[in-house]
Amino acid sequence: MLNFITVEEVKLKRIVNITLILLSFLAAISLFSCRKWEYDVERNGIHFEKITQSENGTIVGFMSKNQNIQGFPCEKGWIHFDKDWNLLSFQLHQDFMYKNTLLPAHTWFLFPYYRDITGYGCSFPADYKVQGYLCSGSGGYKGTHTGFYESGNLRSFYPPEDVLINGVPCKASLLVNVNLHENGMIKSCKLARDYQTDGKLYRKGRFLEFDEFGKVK
Repeated sequence: MLNFITVEEVKLKRIVNITLILLSFLAAISLFSCRKWEYDVERNGIHFEKITQSENGTIVGFMSKNQNIQGFPCEKGWIHFDKDWNLLSFQLHQDFMYKNTLLPAHTWFLFPYYRDITGYGCSFPADYKVQGYLCSGSGGYKGTHTGFYESGNLRSFYPPEDVLINGVPCKASLLVNVNLHENGMIKSCKLARDYQTDGKLYRKGRFLEFDEFGKVK
């Protein structure tokens, strides 16, 4: 039987999410206070309550109403673009089907997932099941991320409870995520309990990596 997340871990998750929100807020205050803003303008066919552009070209805007942008239902509030007006991050104002996965309203969308990784990421407003796995939600786009390959297949997530993947007992953790290969096989995780394979025993708490066929590296 799988071990579910403890009360202490639930409290830790809440503390981490609150801390991330506060840090994001403080960073935003520090960053935006020194920028030059334009108010009540339309740029690239989009109306902004205010908008600014950083030295590296990144565009940050605040919208006072929901708008459909580049095929996405973007929620009013903060939105980010690169220098060529390609979407970088935004929130969905309604449920949205993207690459065969239904994403809930208020999900933060992130392009790319990380600077050196292709694909995209999502930060769900609450715990949410994706392609058969329950993924932890968070308090904002800087919170807990769920990653996807460019194909739309699930890439990485933080399970709110221990989960069994390809026979491997993976630990629920806010510090170590579960990673999958694009073919759906387990790629890496922290063990929720002792695990034996190919005549070898791996102890609970160990971090393991696997190849695309499920073999321990």
